[in-house]
Amino acid sequence: MGKLISKGRRKRDARVVMLGLDLAGKSTLLYKLKSGQAVETCPTVGFNVESLQTPCGVSFTLWDIGGQSSLRASWPDYLEDTNTLIFVLDSTDTARLPEAAAALEDALSHPSMAGIPVLLLANKQEVP
Repeated sequence: MGKLISKGRRKRDARVVMLGLDLAGKSTLLYKLKSGQAVETCPTVGFNVESLQTPCGVSFTLWDIGGQSSLRASWPDYLEDTNTLIFVLDSTDTARLPEAAAALEDALSHPSMAGIPVLLLANKQEVP
């Protein structure tokens, strides 16, 4: 996100898109970052979006896109002008890891994703 700040002035907010299969924990992560508290969520139909600011003053908009199979066809619509992609995996759902890998490959094949940083987040690691 360093490219977003020039000579102490903010050029523009970063656009961060968070993808992953349904129930991976994307919305929980979004609202934990926003409020600092765990918030009970339900599966996202469509998207959730919040503006956030880091302690060092970098602002970004975080898009949490629904991950149900019926919604994944719309993922490319959200990838335009993305500065960073966060892909969230449910590390307890090993049966769906191949499905998650295929969904990630599809997202990364979008032309606007060339050269975009990707964070692969293995969520729920605290669960036995």
